[in-house]
Amino acid sequence: MPSAHLDTGAEAVSSSRASAGRWRRYWRWLAPLRVRIIASRFRRQLPGVVPWCIAAAHRGAIRLTRRLLPYRAGRRMVALLIESLTPDSTVVTKTGHGSVKFYCPGAMPFKRSVVAEDDTLAWIEGFSEGDVLWDVGANVGEYTVPAAARGLRVWAFEPAAVNFFVLAKNVELNQFGDRITALNVALHDRSEIGALWMEHTQIGSSHHTFGDSTTNSACPTTVPLHRQAVVGYTIDDLIKTFDTEFPNHIKLDVDGNEAVILRGARRTLADPCLSSLLIEVRNDTREQVLQLMHEAGFASPRQLRLKPSGVADLLFMRG
Repeated sequence: MPSAHLDTGAEAVSSSRASAGRWRRYWRWLAPLRVRIIASRFRRQLPGVVPWCIAAAHRGAIRLTRRLLPYRAGRRMVALLIESLTPDSTVVTKTGHGSVKFYCPGAMPFKRSVVAEDDTLAWIEGFSEGDVLWDVGANVGEYTVPAAARGLRVWAFEPAAVNFFVLAKNVELNQFGDRITALNVALHDRSEIGALWMEHTQIGSSHHTFGDSTTNSACPTTVPLHRQAVVGYTIDDLIKTFDTEFPNHIKLDVDGNEAVILRGARRTLADPCLSSLLIEVRNDTREQVLQLMHEAGFASPRQLRLKPSGVADLLFMRG
């Protein structure tokens, strides 16, 4: 009996050790998944849009799905899991003309979805019914969408593909296709196929430069890391070639290319139908912009805002 008892106890210990070893192997196999889920809390969450725990659970499910399912079925499930995040990436923002929606697949679009009352919106509020606004450098549409909600017709120009995708999505979400014409083109002093030099390709980012230079005009010490091919037009050529709606107002926010674009818009600037321009200018372009606007017959500008970096918003009205 004692011998039988010892044998049974040894078998139990051996079985327990085998089970523990099996669980340790499973735990080691899951180590990359565990580490990535924990790391996602700090570096891969969607800030301000989806709580980190939900984002981590989705990413964990995606990686587990790719391991367990066959190739095609796994890819299909991954696509469904990613798409399931979309509703949580839409932010509803109240404006003076009702609520608007913004698609926010990252931190920068979420930041830009906050429609705060500022001088730019106050300028837009002063437009007449039926006016046409050209939003040059529209980014994801932080002013395009509120202007359309105001009832204006808006032409939005955004050359960066990552931003244009979100801009187009915002037009769709708000059903503003009849009010907003969004174009993935750059405006310049000559019509050509050129390069958009980008410091980075984060959605909602800025400080991109269209033209021949491989340095960033908004930050000359920064060397852009990505080159995107873009079709560029002068404003004058675009209106003449495609018979577009003539702008009554232009917002120009192009990170250092403002004087270049104005040189390609001399006929447009001279037309009395263009009433006002709101231009973001830098220290190195300020004098050129002032000279071009003076030649076009605009009065001395009113400065709406001055940033610590020296970048200023200048409002030009027809004299």
